[in-house]
Amino acid sequence: MQKKKSRSRGRFETCPYAYKRHNYLVFRFFLVFFVSAVNFMNNSIGEVLITEAEIKQKVSELAKRLAADYEHKELTIIGVLNGSLIFLSDLIRHIPFPVKIDTIRANTYKGASAISKTETDIINNISLNIKDEHVLIVDDILDTGKTLSRIVQVIRGHNPLSIKICVLLNKEARREIEIVPDYCCFEIENKFVVGYGLDFDNKYRNLPYVAVLEDNG
Repeated sequence: MQKKKSRSRGRFETCPYAYKRHNYLVFRFFLVFFVSAVNFMNNSIGEVLITEAEIKQKVSELAKRLAADYEHKELTIIGVLNGSLIFLSDLIRHIPFPVKIDTIRANTYKGASAISKTETDIINNISLNIKDEHVLIVDDILDTGKTLSRIVQVIRGHNPLSIKICVLLNKEARREIEIVPDYCCFEIENKFVVGYGLDFDNKYRNLPYVAVLEDNG
């Protein structure tokens, strides 16, 4: 006599919790995907403001100026994280003599109350001893000046011989604190830009050019 085959029960039947968790994970995946897609559609790359070739040329020219200004001097270059990373790495490879490298990270924010002022916290300070050395602070952009002015104040407390500021972009229209870069590759208008280290929501840093980010929403 032929035996009836017993139907094997799936894991969802034997464990209702697993079935609910599976549905929950699938729902979360599509939710994250949908939100990311909406953000991408609402913010897209517009006009390319500065091309890759223009950046390379300016960085090379700037490095030559730095090489002339700091020849036979002890130079420490301090990059402001995270925006300066690409600019910094390209710049130092053009400098023909040994330099010391360090980084600093700051966060500028507005306090919780309506009357609170904008404040800048130093999240990660430098680790090198820069006393009696020449310091060059490198950042991606100088706009309001609040972050860089605070960083200069902190660096000055380490008693360096000199402090100068070097930026890829200078957006003077946004300035709220009087501060002028000693070295600058490009002057730009008051536009929100991304690429070559500059980001929006930690994206677009890897673009080899600088472009305007458009809001299509």
